[in-house]
Amino acid sequence: MTANEITTRLDILYNVLLYCSEKHATFSKFQRICINQERGALLSRFSFLLDEISENEVRDYKCPPVIEAKIQFTLQKIKDTNWLAFEQSRLS
Repeated sequence: MTANEITTRLDILYNVLLYCSEKHATFSKFQRICINQERGALLSRFSFLLDEISENEVRDYKCPPVIEAKIQFTLQKIKDTNWLAFEQSRLS
């Protein structure tokens, strides 16, 4: 995964979690934990790309397909409604 791919995926995961917190409770606590596990794994991959950690320290985790389907559904809802997080809309 490239740095741009990691950053894009981190943005997606962050936004669906914010949408769940601020707008609609989309994900269960367990599903939110899984999403945050993937975020942690992506951050460790990013640290490896920056030579901050070795390859054997990189965590590898991807959300299960059922959760990934909910992530994609929520992402589509965000795009369809032009939703902005509270912080984003306040800064605009």
